Amino acid sequence: MIRWEADPELASLLRRYYEGEGGLWNEIHHRVDAELRQREVPLGAYHFRFRATKTGYEILVEDARDYVVNE
Repeated sequence: MIRWEADPELASLLRRYYEGEGGLWNEIHHRVDAELRQREVPLGAYHFRFRATKTGYEILVEDARDYVVNE
């Protein structure tokens, strides 16, 4: 799992998103993706989670294969 504290701009977008404002997901996704590229994380399918903190939001990124259900 990769995790980091959202910068103020991303935290603001997330706050607005969770307050119900529409049309923000593409920008949120773009910012998380840009951070992953900056960290040189290989391209792949990832599951994003956002955890509210006292100072903003923590970003948690996991490999999406961890969420595959085997039948």
